[in-house]
Amino acid sequence: MKNQIKKIAVTASLALMTSMAFAQVAPANRNFPAPPAGGPGQLPPPPPGRPDAGPGRAFGLRTLTTLTGKITAYQTNDRYAYNSFTMQTGGQSVTVRFPEHMGKQLMSAAGKGESVSVKGFTENGPDGVNAFQLVSVSAGGKQLTDTPPALPVQPVAEAAATFTGSIRDFKRDQGGAIRAITLGNNLQIELPPPAVEQLQSSLKAGDKVKVTGFKDTPPSGVVLASGAPTIVRAQTLEVNGQTYLVR
Repeated sequence: MKNQIKKIAVTASLALMTSMAFAQVAPANRNFPAPPAGGPGQLPPPPPGRPDAGPGRAFGLRTLTTLTGKITAYQTNDRYAYNSFTMQTGGQSVTVRFPEHMGKQLMSAAGKGESVSVKGFTENGPDGVNAFQLVSVSAGGKQLTDTPPALPVQPVAEAAATFTGSIRDFKRDQGGAIRAITLGNNLQIELPPPAVEQLQSSLKAGDKVKVTGFKDTPPSGVVLASGAPTIVRAQTLEVNGQTYLVR
């Protein structure tokens, strides 16, 4: 009987010591994170600053409308690739933009003067011009949809090449700043703005230049304007006996 009482006393003492140790490690007044806002089964509100924050806003949704009319002309962008057309619809002329990779199939399906039905949405482009962005189009009995081109199974490794020629002209942006050098053999040498700022006083028409760089190869489906120059992204540029690394 005495042995049993001793065992009970020892067990109670150990239990008391364990609870005291736990109380020191994890005090009762520890601050736990508050539960997310909203009731059970509801998602917490989006964090501040996200474009989908606030009532009634659905990020990523666009209201699509349909325009029907005739194509009056196709246009190219500043890289000489066709990426838009104008159409007469409802007595007005509307600019319709489409991805460059749709150029070949779209221009094959509907030429100038042909009727099309375009589904899309209106937005401001990177140039600040309001345009209708094509999502799908019915043309020439075909239904074409904006589907990004498939990526190659094995990416093609670019090889730098050397190009020479004399400066014929300069390609400038809307503000008049030089953005590329046009050579007499229909080559256009692209230069980043910092390089232009440093070289602008050293470049003049008639100067011979030697360039190493990479040809700009358009993706499948892109249609370039007739007579478009070969665009080269410069890596080094030699002019007046001095070679520069282009960055």
